[in-house]
Amino acid sequence: MPAARASGSTRPPHAIQPHGFLLVLDRARGTILQASASVRQHLNAPPAELLGQRLAYLVHPADGRFHERLRAATQAERIPHHLGTVAFIAVGGRFDLVVHRHGESIVAEFEPAAPQVRPSDLGGFVDQAQRCQTADELCELAVERIRRMTGFGRVVSLELDPDGHGRVNAERRGRGYASLLGRHFPAVGQPLQARADARAQGLNYIPDTGSEPSPLEPARHPATGACTDLSLASLRAAPPTLLHCLEDVGARAAMSLPLMSQGRLWGMIACHHAQPRTMPQAVRSQCDLLAQVVALQIEARQAQAEADRRHELQRLTGMLLAAMSRHDSVPAGLASVPEALLEFADATGAAIVHGNECQTFGQAPSRRVVQALSARLARTGGTGLFHTASLPGEAPEFASLRDVACGVLALPISELHANYVLWFRPEWTRGRARPWQACELESAAELRTAITGIVLRKAEELAGLADELGRINQELEAFSYSVSHDLRAPLRHIAGYADLLREYEGPRLSDRGARYLDNIGDSARFAGRLVDALLTFSQMGRSALRPSQIDLSQALEQIRRELAPDLDGRQVDWIMGELPSVHADAAYMHLALRNLLSNAIKYTRGRDPAVIEIGAWPRHGGHVIYVRDNGVGFDMKYVGKLFGVFQRLHRMEEFEGTGIGLANVRRIVERHGGRVWAEGTPGQGATFYVFLPGAQPPAATAAAMKE
Repeated sequence: MPAARASGSTRPPHAIQPHGFLLVLDRARGTILQASASVRQHLNAPPAELLGQRLAYLVHPADGRFHERLRAATQAERIPHHLGTVAFIAVGGRFDLVVHRHGESIVAEFEPAAPQVRPSDLGGFVDQAQRCQTADELCELAVERIRRMTGFGRVVSLELDPDGHGRVNAERRGRGYASLLGRHFPAVGQPLQARADARAQGLNYIPDTGSEPSPLEPARHPATGACTDLSLASLRAAPPTLLHCLEDVGARAAMSLPLMSQGRLWGMIACHHAQPRTMPQAVRSQCDLLAQVVALQIEARQAQAEADRRHELQRLTGMLLAAMSRHDSVPAGLASVPEALLEFADATGAAIVHGNECQTFGQAPSRRVVQALSARLARTGGTGLFHTASLPGEAPEFASLRDVACGVLALPISELHANYVLWFRPEWTRGRARPWQACELESAAELRTAITGIVLRKAEELAGLADELGRINQELEAFSYSVSHDLRAPLRHIAGYADLLREYEGPRLSDRGARYLDNIGDSARFAGRLVDALLTFSQMGRSALRPSQIDLSQALEQIRRELAPDLDGRQVDWIMGELPSVHADAAYMHLALRNLLSNAIKYTRGRDPAVIEIGAWPRHGGHVIYVRDNGVGFDMKYVGKLFGVFQRLHRMEEFEGTGIGLANVRRIVERHGGRVWAEGTPGQGATFYVFLPGAQPPAATAAAMKE
């Protein structure tokens, strides 16, 4: 390849290939304004000698009406017309003539005419093309026919995605030509063809990549002072970048045919030959016509495929919505139909992120990585649909995911939280996945709208249930208060009369009678304590809170003094951490903390020493307070029973109590907008946690604490 090929700066910016010549004519008079340097070899005349002459008087036979034919063929701008062949007076032979209009000029291109070529039978090709099931099969048929028609050593078909990245989907090649089948090419540095050229200029033919380009003389248009636009000229010189790429694939001659579908460049057919190769205009025209037939067939298949895909998306959307309607939450519904979830976006992997929970399906990144990606989307992507075919390009920190998540489609399912449904596609070409289709993005947006409707409907149902539950709770509280109040007097009477009977008739009772009387008194007093506890529990839902700032260190110190008699000489090691001030009702908070410490003292009985630790840490604008002990602990499978009314995990004979203390703790904390939970291990102790929000807790604070 000549040195001029190595650098674009040494190549004329407006030149043609020397296998033909080009004339720029004044459209009004037909005089020659510019001529390519290649007229020397084709017309045996220097360009300067032709300037100012009328083309009609140079052709043979000279005919003044020749210019009228040129004007008639160039009524519309930028539409090339083949006007057959012409001869010149100065030289023998004939030239194929192609003209197009540019402004007030006519660009006329001449190539030596080849012997008559028998037209190829495209009727049989069309019949075969209509029987092809896929675009790849159609392209296979096309490259085979074009290779037979042209004799090029290698003919390939390249399918382009909407972003311009390509995949070689069909190939026919001779011996000695390397295979390009299956290779992917990025939008930049395309070795098969410059896509902008193909879209704008149609067929591109380079008979010899090593030939020197032929510049126009003069270099600028005499009337406008600008360089003449040669973008529609089939003789235009190839750009250096394309020549470098052709050299990389071992081509000295090349031809490319664009495949246009639905107004965009769907792909192209590219022909390569290891040596320079001349291709007659008639053969090129037949190849161009065949490419147009292929493009029409592809467009028809695309339209049908898109219609089928839209129908499939409607079916899958219905399945997903039905699944969500059958379950209590959107994530649970989607997770119940993983196959439909993946098919919906034609993805290899998917994930559902809801709060701190993450579920993955198919080939997806780890849960930790998915949650990190969701957090990033929440910070930068807003609440709209997010999609990319190149996650490494959008977020370089996720470049290692290209094998499973090079392409990402993220659907927000909450206006407030970083909750997403995500779909993943692996790398398709260098650094890019297959792009998401427009119909897939439209369906995803429609699914989000439908999910919003489901969430709102469920919210209305929950609001109705909450109102009904509130009414029932009020009735139950009133009932429990009434029952508790009405039972107190009879129980006192039973206990009182039992004491009187023992006092006055005790000496005359048998041992068995005295034992029975003791049982009656003990049971009546225990029932009285249960009634008192139930009355206290019911009053907690009826009394108004009077919050104030409470110093927990002082409050707990007072509770320790109150509980000192319960220690009964036991050794208890108290570990007191730094405790904050909280905004709460002082009386109720005193009761809740007293219950927790009383439990810790009771269930460490038998430990020497007993260790009780109290501490706190900030969380979500509030504080988590914990009470930890080294007592008997509990089995975590029963943790759901801990905070229920009259629920006990240990026998009455082992540890006394009414079974309502922790229920009181939960009700007090929840009325403050907080949350309680516990962890334990049998024989090793337990830890009880209380989360209390700040002075003005946000509505979602307690929900945010769920981990």
